[in-house]
Amino acid sequence: MCRVSRRVRVLMEGAAVLGVAASLAGCGASKAPEQLIVKGDKFEVTLQEYDQLLRQMPPVTKEAVAPMRRMLLQQLIDEKLLAEAAVSAGMDDDPDNSQAIAAAKRSILAQAYLRNLTGKLPKADPRDVEAYYKAHPALFSNRRRFIVEEYVLKSDIPNLRSYTDALDHGDFNTLAAVISNTIPFLQPAVVARFTDELPENRDVLDKLTVGSTIVYQSPGQLHLGRIQSITVEPLPLEAATGKIEQSLAAERVADIAQATVKTLRKSRNVEILNANLKQAVADTAPKAPQS
Repeated sequence: MCRVSRRVRVLMEGAAVLGVAASLAGCGASKAPEQLIVKGDKFEVTLQEYDQLLRQMPPVTKEAVAPMRRMLLQQLIDEKLLAEAAVSAGMDDDPDNSQAIAAAKRSILAQAYLRNLTGKLPKADPRDVEAYYKAHPALFSNRRRFIVEEYVLKSDIPNLRSYTDALDHGDFNTLAAVISNTIPFLQPAVVARFTDELPENRDVLDKLTVGSTIVYQSPGQLHLGRIQSITVEPLPLEAATGKIEQSLAAERVADIAQATVKTLRKSRNVEILNANLKQAVADTAPKAPQS
């Protein structure tokens, strides 16, 4: 008997996870020959599973398409073999695993419901686009370009705090000395970053000057740098329109999601029973919008 285990993470931590989810969701069903792209002893991979995996991939250059597709297929085969072995061993019934599966399914269904509500939003009114442009000068009319000399560290390396402390309590040269002793092969890179590419509070960014140090994160990485130069490079309204339309759509989706959840909570009489958690939620104030 084949048990269905949708082992998918809604935040898409890895494309391989999606392949596993697709394979397990369809296990046991008879496939038409034209649907199969890999076949083995009680093992198969379908075109639909592979296509689902490809749809989650970020854009790549034309030259990288073929190597990426080959790599993803091998990855899907390996992940599906491991996942089916786990199911055969009953590991999907393990409490930790079953809770993770349930959490992933819950997140997927919640996002699917919101996509159904917000899938046909009208295009933003040009007046709203212009108003957004004027309301966020730091992103557009007064956009700044930073040249940053930075070290990029993996977020999971040991003693990560020692590097941030070196920058906080010393300077960039102090950090460079620490890194040269612990990761001698790592060299700093010089990169250009616009205001909206630095995930920092806008007030903090406005105070940065040449020589200021900066710490920011990207997925799986920590950036520790020093500002080498700052220039003002405005982005015209025409060039910013597409980005603004995306931002307005995201805000609209967030508003719809908030209103929907509010209605659902009221209709289901949802109440937080734990006193400490209830107080913690009450004390959490919404973040102020950033310009």
